[in-house]
Amino acid sequence: MILFDVDQTLLYSGGAGSLAMRRAFHQLYGIDDAFRRVEYSGRTDIAILRDAMRQSGLLASPEAASDGRRASRLADFPSELARFQETYYRYLESTLREVDGGRTMPGVPELLAALSARDGARQGLATGNFRRAAFMKLRHFGLDGYLADGGFGDDAEDRGELVAIAIRRLADGAKVDPASVWVVGDTMLDIEAARANGARVLAVATGSTPAEALRTAGADLVLADLSDREAVLAALLG
Repeated sequence: MILFDVDQTLLYSGGAGSLAMRRAFHQLYGIDDAFRRVEYSGRTDIAILRDAMRQSGLLASPEAASDGRRASRLADFPSELARFQETYYRYLESTLREVDGGRTMPGVPELLAALSARDGARQGLATGNFRRAAFMKLRHFGLDGYLADGGFGDDAEDRGELVAIAIRRLADGAKVDPASVWVVGDTMLDIEAARANGARVLAVATGSTPAEALRTAGADLVLADLSDREAVLAALLG
């Protein structure tokens, strides 16, 4: 079983996702710079949105909520999440067409096609993107036909949990040896999530994390990208 991250691993959206988030947030709450101090890399969309809402004063901090103060100026986070998602998806559809520089990462279409042709090779997603957003991005770059299910940013806020969900979904009731699962990603959080589930990690230095940092974090294999198809297939299927 092979679980792929999306952003900076399979594709680069040209910033379409973050731009759509900013536009959706501004439309709903009238705030322009809500994501200015929010860390995106490797995190789930729910965690990113929650941070933006807290930093904008729309949600109380965990400390404030725990001492009995009012946790939010809004009705509740789940209902705001649903409202944000629908607005975000509308903007994402347009920003994917609008931004320049979006592309698939080197070797990705060829690798996914090769894996799809191999009997017994199950490939899916373990991404912090909301499910619908993940497939909007994949479809825009012609990759949606290779990946049908997995774990997504609206399944869990913690990345380790969404990897566990992805494994269960792709296993479809079958018993899976965690050591037979590979997580392919570009961040420290991909590595941590894989390790939390006993899975192995192929890390690619196609994002903002240097190869040496990925090695130090404990990835089983670190590559510059996925362009050496035969080497990648040998590692993942060997």
